[in-house]
Amino acid sequence: MLNTMRMTTYEVQQFTQQAKEQFNVGYFSPFEGVLLRMALLDLPTTTNFMIEEAGIEHLISDVLLKKIDCAVIIDNPLFNAKIDQTDLESVTLVTDHMTLGLSPDLITDQTDSPADYLAKFPVIYYSSEESTYLEEVFKSSIGQLADTFNARRVNSYEQMQLLVGMGKAISFYPTELIKYLATPYDHITYLSLDGVTTAHSEFKLIYHHDNHQPLIKQIQRYFDTHQF
Repeated sequence: MLNTMRMTTYEVQQFTQQAKEQFNVGYFSPFEGVLLRMALLDLPTTTNFMIEEAGIEHLISDVLLKKIDCAVIIDNPLFNAKIDQTDLESVTLVTDHMTLGLSPDLITDQTDSPADYLAKFPVIYYSSEESTYLEEVFKSSIGQLADTFNARRVNSYEQMQLLVGMGKAISFYPTELIKYLATPYDHITYLSLDGVTTAHSEFKLIYHHDNHQPLIKQIQRYFDTHQF
């Protein structure tokens, strides 16, 4: 409640400033936040922003209701139909594969496979709201390993990193995007899922099909000209 109040106060202050554009955007997790930050820094400095972090379902609803102009979410080919059946347009910004994150203290036998770790430790994931969407995406991303998947949600990204770094759980991360967030202090080793048939995950920009806010196109152009 306090965070919401502070954010609302900040947004009201932004409205008092003179600006040519008001742009309302959302993102799902710190990984989508990284992409959004890169693109927003490239937009005109006269733009006022309202930025929200929310669950996938919440973001989709807000875009459909035009409460926000656009949002960046993680998607998976198996879930494309859910977006295509709405009034949303989607553009893939980045395609990435999942990597396994765990404490280096757990790596005692180099022959251990991802399946071994999944069988021994709970898999945690972060979502700001109650949702099984990300769990379903992870399950679809790891193919045959999904049968050994025991997942639970945590309340913050920091809590997820702390539990993984302490060896209390493991988690999945986008291989390329984690490079923008990982620090030596996380005490986490990121292992490639070599030999595992995995589906790729897509980070998408979604917006209502009749929203012609020009800044949406500028975000798309930014990712068209930058490689990640």
